[in-house]
Amino acid sequence: MVVFRVFRWEKGMDGEKSGKGEGKGRYDVFQLEEKEGMTVLEALFAIKEELDGTLAFRYSCRGAVCGSCAVLINGFPRLACRTQVREVMGGGRVVALDVRGPLALPRVRKTEPGEVLVEPLPGFKVIKDLVVDIKGFFNAYREITPWFRDGAPGEGESRMSQRERERVEPYTNCILCGLCYSACPVQKRDPEFLGPASLAKAWRFISDPRFKERDKAEILEKVDSPRGVWGCDTVYMCTDVCPKKVPPTQGITSIRRQLLKNSIKKILGGGKR
Repeated sequence: MVVFRVFRWEKGMDGEKSGKGEGKGRYDVFQLEEKEGMTVLEALFAIKEELDGTLAFRYSCRGAVCGSCAVLINGFPRLACRTQVREVMGGGRVVALDVRGPLALPRVRKTEPGEVLVEPLPGFKVIKDLVVDIKGFFNAYREITPWFRDGAPGEGESRMSQRERERVEPYTNCILCGLCYSACPVQKRDPEFLGPASLAKAWRFISDPRFKERDKAEILEKVDSPRGVWGCDTVYMCTDVCPKKVPPTQGITSIRRQLLKNSIKKILGGGKR
């Protein structure tokens, strides 16, 4: 049997604080028999169908494509559909961050062998149980306008070399799950920070040779600020949690280098071609 300790919260509930402190709740304990290959998402379905029909969580594709089932599992941001129960039931320490103004202090808890702790993603307001409000994440994403303008990158056919394609490809794999956003220490202390997913997508278009130069300049201007690429701590936590191996920190540092190159060109009088 596996013990699932699941965070519960709804409006008006009292108890322990949730990830970002907006809501308060409790932890309910459920026991399930582990089945071969069972994922945490399958366990949540079993709890909802057999033990407590009021449990709320998000899901859609069940195949690590949509990113909907992102939750905190034993203190680590993961996709529930991709995480097998056997991988996370070994017990150990769970480390989380309590944000107190400009400071983020570690909070350590222990999980016993055979126990799985499931919580909502930190950095988001809890709506109910494991469901969080992701509007801020998508607002930041839309702010950098991550799409080709005018419906096409240019006149006629636009080709890319193999090297150019390989440079862009890792950044096209983002599924907008929000795991990087929840793991980012900057976002925890500064809600205005655009976040790793948005900045990684910015580099995806800046590095794309099919993207028009004026549109690249527009995106560069949007991310050239403390709430953009200069706010990043470059601690690679976003890269560590990404289920699709997108490297946001690498993209952020690449944008920084591009901005510095542009500044040097302007100083030397080479800003115009």
